[in-house]
Amino acid sequence: MPKFSIDPITRIEGHMGVELDIAREPALRNEYVVREARSKATMFRGFELLLKDRDPRDAVLITQRICGVCPNPHAMASVQALEDAFHVEPPAAAILVRNILEAAYITYDHLIHFYLLIGPELGILCAHPPMVPPALGIDGIKTLGLGAHYAKCIEVQRAASRTVALWGGKFPHIQSLYPGGVTVRPTLDKIASSVARMVSVWEFIATTAMADFQAILAANERLKAVTEATLGVRVGLENMGASTGNFLCYGLFPDHADYQDWLDPAKRRKSVIRSGTWSADGLAAFDESKIREYVRYSFYDSPSGLHPSEGETSPKRDKEGAYSWTKAPRYGEEVFEVGPLARMMTTFGTNWRVERVHPTTGEDYGPVEYVLRNPRGSVLDRFAARAFMLMLCANKAFEWLLELRDYMGEPIVNSMTIPNEAKGRGLWEAPRGALGHWITIKGGRIARYQCVVPGTWNWSPRDDLGNPGPGEQALQCGTTWIPTLTVPQLANLIQAGWGDTLARALTALNPAYARLNMETTDTPESVNSSIPLLIVRSFDPCLACGVHMIMPDGKRHSIELDDHH
Repeated sequence: MPKFSIDPITRIEGHMGVELDIAREPALRNEYVVREARSKATMFRGFELLLKDRDPRDAVLITQRICGVCPNPHAMASVQALEDAFHVEPPAAAILVRNILEAAYITYDHLIHFYLLIGPELGILCAHPPMVPPALGIDGIKTLGLGAHYAKCIEVQRAASRTVALWGGKFPHIQSLYPGGVTVRPTLDKIASSVARMVSVWEFIATTAMADFQAILAANERLKAVTEATLGVRVGLENMGASTGNFLCYGLFPDHADYQDWLDPAKRRKSVIRSGTWSADGLAAFDESKIREYVRYSFYDSPSGLHPSEGETSPKRDKEGAYSWTKAPRYGEEVFEVGPLARMMTTFGTNWRVERVHPTTGEDYGPVEYVLRNPRGSVLDRFAARAFMLMLCANKAFEWLLELRDYMGEPIVNSMTIPNEAKGRGLWEAPRGALGHWITIKGGRIARYQCVVPGTWNWSPRDDLGNPGPGEQALQCGTTWIPTLTVPQLANLIQAGWGDTLARALTALNPAYARLNMETTDTPESVNSSIPLLIVRSFDPCLACGVHMIMPDGKRHSIELDDHH
């Protein structure tokens, strides 16, 4: 059985690779498909160890450095863990500010994924030029539309990031969250500035992004005709990347008028995104006590099966049988997927609808609707979920900005004291899924800190029972086609002449790019990794593990621990 690796995987956050065993599938005209997949997080994070013995309030700033793409959610999870431990709640004005901050941040993040991270694969496989990188520059945009929306996205997401910086003090790594509230006071100027910036973001999402979403849906039907002609079976984006059918969400955007609903993660029925789990049995209440982390195939020698509140971070690089720095979180010993799709399922079920009414003119663009295609999840369903989260967050940002005017002059932070001993946890949703921080305080300092991040859930290795993680299952779902055709050859199958255009664009950058995504197996034989990459990027993996610092000697140093720690 041939094998090959994709390592490192680009256009994700952090360090990750996958190893794929492939075989000829008689039912698909003897084409290659993935038989077995192993995902590898290839760098140790270690932030839990860096936090020991520090002032608990330091965690809000330090944990943001886990990731330069998603620092906001780490700040939100961390500050809520501290509030839980300190027994302090934020006032309504602070909750609104936090919600505005996160709504702007998620639009920024999801736009980047929509166009810059998964967009190139979707654009190529669906013959949709606006989502392909503008490799031919301005001329290619003008004459072919190649990269037109990709380039526009870079401009638009800047407005969203500036809104984050306005309320966060800066971005990335915001400064305005504090246990008990926020340190930024609402003003009419800040509200007006945010509205002005976010209008362009809303318009791009409501028109361009939603039109591209509909174009991908239409192109998916053409793609199925191509796969039927090539494989003898209709395989579309809704068949690629099917995983467990189990989904988990902690909830997002609490109700500022009823924060008590938010404080119990098993409830969170009044938040915009509700907590819960979704499976073949339907919706169920979330139970934090069911979370466990397993380490049989992870580079740790800490006990397996611990709840995160009792979790340990004890790295062991030379552990026999281990292949990833990611632990294997499980819920009730079952494999659960997290992310935008999980959020949509726990909140809206399988039928989604979001309105598009212009926030300043009132013009109605009509709703966008979608019905889940695959109950086990898929590339198409994950892409659709991000599209709907984009529109939802863009809408809600304006609602909260208008509501915030009624809270000007109200308290933005409640006083608190650091307890000598306490425990707390903060459960939030990062763009990529469920994010939890657990803290234990002793002697007024951090005694234990554990983070379970979305990438840990989705890209875990096998657990102690040998069950693959959600991403591994998605890759080995049975329909992950591995063509032997190059990207231009495959593109010409999808639409005549499309591959020739891509070949011209790719070789204009570098002649070697004509063999983009071609990997050599151990046979050796070259195969095309585009579809596995599409599946990986449908989860928008974030495996960030370490950041770099500028030290006084002017050298860059990684904060990852070496073999002696």
